[in-house]
Amino acid sequence: MERYIRLDKEALLDWSEGFPVGNGRLGGMVSGFVPVEIMTLNHDALWYGPYRRRDREDAGKYLEKIRNLLKEGKVVEADKLCYMAMTSTPKYYGAYQPLGELNVHFNHSHNVTGYERCLDLGDARVTVEYDTDNMHIVREHFVSYPDQVMIMRITADKPEINIHFNMLRRPGDEGTIVLEDDILCMPGQCGADGVKFECMLGAQTDGELTRIGDFIGVEKASEVVIYISAESSFYTENIRKDCLATLRKAMKKGYSRILADHIADYHGLYDRARVDFKTDSSITLDKRLENVRNGKCDKGLFELMFNFGRYLMISSSRIGSQPSNLQGIWNKDYDPPWDCNYTININTEMNYWMAESSNLSECHFPLFELLERMVPNGERTAGIVYNCDGFVAHHATDIHGDTAIEGISFPSSVWPMGGAWLALHMWNHYRYTLDTEFLKKRAFPVLLKSARFFREYMVNDEDGYYITGPSLSPENVYIMPDKSRGRECMGPEMDCQIVRALLGAVLNGYEILDIKDAEYEDLRDFATKIRPTRINHYGGIMEWDKDYEEAEPGHRHISHLFGLYPDCQINTVSTPELADACFKTLERRLGNLVKDTYMGLFGWSTAWMACCYARLGMGEKVLRCMEGFLQDSLSDSFLNNRPEFQVDGNFGMATAVVEMLLGSDDNGIHLLPALPAVLSEGEFAGLRAKGAFTIDIQWKNGMAVNACVYSEKGGQCRLKAEGLRGAEGEYLFDGEFMVLNTQPGKTYKLIF
Repeated sequence: MERYIRLDKEALLDWSEGFPVGNGRLGGMVSGFVPVEIMTLNHDALWYGPYRRRDREDAGKYLEKIRNLLKEGKVVEADKLCYMAMTSTPKYYGAYQPLGELNVHFNHSHNVTGYERCLDLGDARVTVEYDTDNMHIVREHFVSYPDQVMIMRITADKPEINIHFNMLRRPGDEGTIVLEDDILCMPGQCGADGVKFECMLGAQTDGELTRIGDFIGVEKASEVVIYISAESSFYTENIRKDCLATLRKAMKKGYSRILADHIADYHGLYDRARVDFKTDSSITLDKRLENVRNGKCDKGLFELMFNFGRYLMISSSRIGSQPSNLQGIWNKDYDPPWDCNYTININTEMNYWMAESSNLSECHFPLFELLERMVPNGERTAGIVYNCDGFVAHHATDIHGDTAIEGISFPSSVWPMGGAWLALHMWNHYRYTLDTEFLKKRAFPVLLKSARFFREYMVNDEDGYYITGPSLSPENVYIMPDKSRGRECMGPEMDCQIVRALLGAVLNGYEILDIKDAEYEDLRDFATKIRPTRINHYGGIMEWDKDYEEAEPGHRHISHLFGLYPDCQINTVSTPELADACFKTLERRLGNLVKDTYMGLFGWSTAWMACCYARLGMGEKVLRCMEGFLQDSLSDSFLNNRPEFQVDGNFGMATAVVEMLLGSDDNGIHLLPALPAVLSEGEFAGLRAKGAFTIDIQWKNGMAVNACVYSEKGGQCRLKAEGLRGAEGEYLFDGEFMVLNTQPGKTYKLIF
C-alpha cells in the first residue's frame, strides 16, 4: 500500500517541497530543515481587508449596448466597454494571507546522518529523523481536528535536546506578547478593518525551560512538545479567551491523548475508501519521480495520487472550516499568486470533484457554506449589474462570498457562470447521497435562485435559442475573420452546457420534492430552448457563438467540454457523435501544446483532460495524462507546482484515478471503465457512485473477478462491466446495463 511519502533531504530551496499538515482551520508546511524548522503557519480565515460592495452601480445600463456590439461583430469595442463599464470598483478583493511562522532553532551539530523526512498518509503525521552528536532526533508534526491544535514534538534518545523557538509575523505587525513563561501570543490584523487574529504557542518538556524575550528555550531535555492554537474574529468575538482556552485544554490533555484522538478522527474519514494497485516502494519519492521522467512506469504513484488527494482534502476542508482555496490552506506569501482565492471557473470546483466519489462527503460542506454566503451578495449583483432577479457570481470569490466582477483578470472577468457551477455541487451531493432534506432546505433554493437569474438574463439568438451574453469561454481568446481578437461573445458553449445542467437539476428537484407551480412550467419550457451543442470545422466541440479560430489551439482550459466532464450530458452511450467531437477537441489541445509557456498544460488542466478521457473510456489516454503530470507538474513532495503551487492539480488527478476505476453518470454505473493495461490487477473498496451506492471490486487481467454493491437508500442500480453476468439479488439486463433492484442497507454480490 502506498501510504508513505519519503525523502532523504530537507526542503531547502522550494517551499512547495515541504510536507503539508492541517485540520481545515489550521495548517502548516514542514520543511525539515536541520538547523531551524521554519514552518509556515496558516489559519483559514485570514483574508486581507473587509468585505466591500464592489458592484458597479451603473453597469446595467451598458448591457444592451455591449450585446449589440457583439451581434454586429465589433468585438474589440465590446471587450473594451465590458471592461470599463462592468468590472468592479475596487477591481479586486484582498488576498488570503499567512498566519506567520514557527521558527525552532536546533543548537546541535548540523552535520547529520541517516536523515529521513516522511509524510504518513495513513495517520496524517510528518516525521523528521536523523542522527547527530551521538544522538537520535525525531521531530513529529500533526494538526488535530478534535483538539484544534498543531503539535510539534521533538524527542531524543539522550536528555540533550537544546533548542529555542518563537513565532514571527511580517515586518510592521504587532510583535509577540508573552502571556506566561511557557505561552507566547502573536496577535495581528489583516489590514484596516480586516480579520483580527491571535496565534498562541505553549511548550512542555522534561528538561529545563526558560523564556528570554519573545523566545522560549529548552535544554537538557529528551522530549519537547510545542502546542499551537489560533483564533480569529471571523469565528469569535473573544479571540484571546477562546484561543487561550483551546491551548490550555490541549496542554492539560497532553501529547499522547491528543495523538490518539487525532488518529482515530482521521481514520474515521481516511479509512472509508482505499485503492490498491498491488505495489509498494521504499525508494524516496524524488528518485521515483526521476525514474518516471526517464521513462519508467511506476504504477504505485497512481495509487499515491489517490491517497495524497484524500489526505489533502481531509487536511484542508473539514466541517467548521473554510473550503480549500487555490493552495488548499497552505500559503507562504502575503501577495500570493492569484490572491490564493477561490477561482470558480474551474479550480475550486476541481478541488471538490473527488469529495463525493472518494467517500469524503462531509469535506464538501465548507464549500456549500461559502456558496450560501454568496447567495445574498449574488442577488444584489444580479439586480445592480444585470437588472435581473435571482443569484449570480463570476469567476472568483473570497471568504466573504464576494460576487462582483473582479477587474484585474479581464480574460476571466465578465463570465456570470461561477455561482451556477458551484450550485451544481449541491446537486451532485444530493445525487450521491439521496439526502432529500439537504435538497429541500439547502440545495434546491440555491439552484432555483440561480435558474431565475438565467431565465431573465438570457436572450434569443437568430435561431430562437436562448444564449448568455456578454460572456466568455474562460481565459481563452478567439480570432475574428479580420484578425482582431475577442474574449466576450454571445453564448459561449460552456455557458449553454452549465445552464442545461442547472435547469436539469432544478426540474429534477421539483419532481423529487413534488412541487408543481407556474415557475416549474416556465422553466421546463425554457430548458427545451437552450442552444444545443455544435461541432466546429475541425470536428471538435464549437467553443464560441461562431466557428472562430482559437488564438491558442493548445490552451489550458477545456471549458467547452464541461458537458463531458464534470457533467455527463455528453457521453459515449447517449451522445456518441458529441463524445467523438470531445475526443477530437482533446487531441487538438494536446497536439498544440507549447511546453514551458503559459500556453502549455498546467497540472490542473492535465487532470481535467485525464477525467475527460476516463469519461470516454480511454484508459491509455488517462495513463498518458497521469504520466505527464508525474513528469512535469510535481515538486519532490508530490505537490502540484506548475506553474505555481496549486492544490487543484493534486485533487484533479486523485479524481482521475477514481474515474478510471468507477464511472457514474446519467446512464448508470460503469465498473473499471477506463483501466489502462499497466493496472491489470488491483482492487478498491469504499468508492461511491450516484444513487447512494458504495462499490468494492477486485480485478485480474484487467477484468473484475469479485465485486459487491452496498445500497444505502435502496432503489434501482444500473451497472455495466465487462463480463458481468448477474448478481445475488433481483436483476435484469437492459441493453448494456444490468438493472439491480436493491433494498436499503443491503449489500449485493455481483457475478462474473
